[in-house]
Amino acid sequence: MNTLPMRPSETQQTAIVVPYAQRIAAPIGLAIAALALLLLCAAEPALANKFETIGGGFSGSSGSKRDWLTRFFAISGGLSLFLAVLAIVTPHTHAAFLNYGNWKQSAAVLCTLAGVFFMMAVLI
Repeated sequence: MNTLPMRPSETQQTAIVVPYAQRIAAPIGLAIAALALLLLCAAEPALANKFETIGGGFSGSSGSKRDWLTRFFAISGGLSLFLAVLAIVTPHTHAAFLNYGNWKQSAAVLCTLAGVFFMMAVLI
């Protein structure tokens, strides 16, 4: 008598059981994304005239916007560059960090973002 466990052959089908939470996760995620997009579209008209009014706004409004955007992109670039250096200096320090296993990719992406932000600050 053969007591070894039998392996399923290629002709046998095995049923894959998907837990209930995994079956409803995708529709819930899609619903949340659709709601966020709807809220973004609903809030956009309220922000349309934030910097300039229809009558032209106050004098120098485009200059103040340009200065604000330049500072924003410079600060964002500096923060991204700092995080890229941190990813290189502290790899594999804690398993909860994103850069624990893929610190080289994290540093490359953050350096790229820093370059894009600095370029935008220069071009504005």
